[in-house]
Amino acid sequence: MIKKAVHENLGEIVQVLEEVKVHMLNKGIDQWDEEYPNRLILAQDIDNCEAFIYEDQGELLAYMTLNEKYDDEYNDLDWKTSSPFIVVHRLFVKPAAQGRGISSKMIEYVEQYASICSYRSIRLDAYSLNNTANVVYLKKGYARVGEVYFRKGKFYCYEKAIEGS
Repeated sequence: MIKKAVHENLGEIVQVLEEVKVHMLNKGIDQWDEEYPNRLILAQDIDNCEAFIYEDQGELLAYMTLNEKYDDEYNDLDWKTSSPFIVVHRLFVKPAAQGRGISSKMIEYVEQYASICSYRSIRLDAYSLNNTANVVYLKKGYARVGEVYFRKGKFYCYEKAIEGS
């Protein structure tokens, strides 16, 4: 169900992303726009072998990027673990498929991936007004370590240590 994305997936990934952007705006969440994320950024994720998709019966339902890159704003936070860590970016689920536990499956995949690859922790941020995302991360045992400000406003930063690392 979860696998690395390839360029043949790009059109469908962009289509799902556009559905997500409209859905979030309709819920009053002005997190993403034409500037970020966009087709070029997603293509670069694929080029870098950092893009992952969730498919069910051939339909693309979710997307995320995993890498070790982070914004400078992360440097000022009180992270509980040291390097190496992996960062989750651009996790989204097709609106019609939301509420089916797909984001939880994506997060569980990240945790398994991080453990196999000997990362000490997983780090990520979530838009402060995206209550659904923030609740999911807290339920999954991620600790809020602070907040940063990006172009769209305040984002909460989370971390989860990997057991056995």
